[in-house]
Amino acid sequence: MKQGRLSFSAVRRLRQSPVFAFLVAALLCGAAAGSLTGMHLPQSAGSYAEDLAALVAENVTGALPSARTVAACIGGTFGWAAGALVLGALPGRMLWVGLLAALRGFLLAFAVAAALLESGWRGVYLSAVSIGASAALWLPGLLLVCAAALDAAQARGKRGYAAALFGRSGGALGLSALLLSGAVLWRLLAVPALLGLVGA
Repeated sequence: MKQGRLSFSAVRRLRQSPVFAFLVAALLCGAAAGSLTGMHLPQSAGSYAEDLAALVAENVTGALPSARTVAACIGGTFGWAAGALVLGALPGRMLWVGLLAALRGFLLAFAVAAALLESGWRGVYLSAVSIGASAALWLPGLLLVCAAALDAAQARGKRGYAAALFGRSGGALGLSALLLSGAVLWRLLAVPALLGLVGA
C-alpha cells in the first residue's frame, strides 16, 4: 500500500512541476509545427503524404503483425523514453529533452495531418484508430519519463543520476512503462483488428 502511495505522489509531484509545464509547451509547439507542415506538403506523385498514409493503413487486412513490425513498434515506443533518460544525464539537458518532446509532438501531428490530407474522412478513422488512441497512452508516459529525467538531474547531488532517478521517480517510471506497454499492445493487437473490421 505504501509503495502505491509513493508511486502516485511521485506522479503528482512531477505533473505539478514547472519542468512538466515546459515539456508540455515544447510538445505543443512541435505539434503545431508538425500539423502546419503536414497540411502544406506538395501533392505530387510519390509525395511524403502518400508514403505516410500507406504506412498508417498498412494493417488494414486485420492480420497479426510480423516479428519485424513487433520489434519496430517496441523500439519506436520505448526508444523515445530511453532517449529522454540518456539526454537527461547530459549537460544542457533542458534543451535536449525539450527538443525531444518537441520533435515527438511534431512527428505525431505531422502523421495525423498527412493522413488526413491524403485520405480525407477515411483518414480521420485511420488517424483515430492507429495514431490517436495509442498516443493517448504513450504521450503521458513519455512526458513523465522526460520530467523524471530532468528532475533527477537537478536533484542527483552525490548519489548520481541513476540513483536519484529511481529513488525519486521509480513509481512514476513504472507507471510510464505500463502506459508505453499499453500503447504497444494497442498498436500491435487492436489496430489491425479495428482496421480489418471495417475494411479501412
